[in-house]
Amino acid sequence: MFNAGALVLAAVLTASPTNKADADLDGDGTREHLTLEVAKPGAFRLTVGTSITEGELPGVRGITVLDLDSSDKQREVLVHGESRFRLFRQEGTALREVPLPPGVPSASGNGILLCDVPMSDGWARRDKYLYDAKQPGFTEVPQELYAVGRDLPPPGWVSLQQTPGSKDVVTLAGPENALSLHAFKPDFADRDGGWYLAGLARKSEDALGWVSARELRKKVSVDDGAMLGAIVVLPELYASGARSKVATSFPLLRTRQDDAEPVAKLRAGSTVTLLATDGTWYLIQSETRLLGWARAGALSALKKAPVPDKRAQLSTLQHRLRAAMPKPTASGDWRPDAAGLILENEYASTLDTYHFCPDGRVVLEFLVDDYKKHGTWTLDRDTLKLAFTRETKQLGVGEPIGPPEGVEGVRQYRETTPHEATLAETQTLDWNEVLEDVKTPSSSYKPRRGNPSCR
Repeated sequence: MFNAGALVLAAVLTASPTNKADADLDGDGTREHLTLEVAKPGAFRLTVGTSITEGELPGVRGITVLDLDSSDKQREVLVHGESRFRLFRQEGTALREVPLPPGVPSASGNGILLCDVPMSDGWARRDKYLYDAKQPGFTEVPQELYAVGRDLPPPGWVSLQQTPGSKDVVTLAGPENALSLHAFKPDFADRDGGWYLAGLARKSEDALGWVSARELRKKVSVDDGAMLGAIVVLPELYASGARSKVATSFPLLRTRQDDAEPVAKLRAGSTVTLLATDGTWYLIQSETRLLGWARAGALSALKKAPVPDKRAQLSTLQHRLRAAMPKPTASGDWRPDAAGLILENEYASTLDTYHFCPDGRVVLEFLVDDYKKHGTWTLDRDTLKLAFTRETKQLGVGEPIGPPEGVEGVRQYRETTPHEATLAETQTLDWNEVLEDVKTPSSSYKPRRGNPSCR
């Protein structure tokens, strides 16, 4: 259904409608004279050469000639009304109407029709359709999310949730906080429902959450104590806002799945906006205001591509870890934390402790001699890659006080001295294996409460 090579920038129709025009509609090399008459209020008569058609359309304003698909050598006539449009093409000596989807249409000859549909919250949803000249007709390209780009004051205290409909709250927005609405996710079971991906406008915080459209439209109490007592959790998505040019064409996918269908294919040379990221996937807005997802690895197709957000990556790892763990039994159980992650690995009477910090640093801590390895972590799909460049430890001074030679155990000294050296070691952790391990009753990997230390 999707012709990835055909996508170019779609331009909004800017030509003013007129009552007369000359154009070759059927591609035979002869220009026909077009006229539009208002037969009576709410009705029109369209004449193309000797072909005539009549119809109804409130507030008739004129016609424009457009080319939906430059490959078929035909052009179409768009009749403008007050808030509706009707589309016709010439077939032989007759004018045939092509049913239009709702909204204000725009096209640029690449077989794509964009329609802007006004929404009740003061913005326009952009729908995408592929034109089939053989039917003729339009097929919608499904989208998970729609670009919004509007600041809106909340009606009182509202909560931004981690995922649509969840009880986990990322942050609270009060009447003094304007919300910046980035994207809209429709609720197909509720015509007037849906969810906005939003953040606090004009704030340095870039945590994003979801708020229902219905919640934004109703009056709520400023003193909603239940909402103010909500447990705040890490967001699923962080705002980015970076803009970059496309060096090599690549697709935007409908969902965060590698086999998802494309929403659009970005044109080399176009400018895109990175709206949000979970560290692994980026939500990207094209020049034509279409939204889709691309893996962080695809950012190599952008000029001056930003480095994936480590905070978002670490947040995603913690969310997955929390979901894999047995259900909590007490309020003191471990929860994802913005400060980072401490992960213990106990095996063969030994305990290794990983400290992952949101700035990309990592420390591997051993029990013996206060021994630590320092370095950085990167996430490649489901693999954590650790690169250690420095080690610190306490070296014993003088004679050991036990255990004696030939006896197993940690040798102890009355005095120690700090020691530091450079390293060039690498290690990998398969996060899927970690998740499988924490599901077992006697797991080796366990998260630990507290703030990691990566100094």
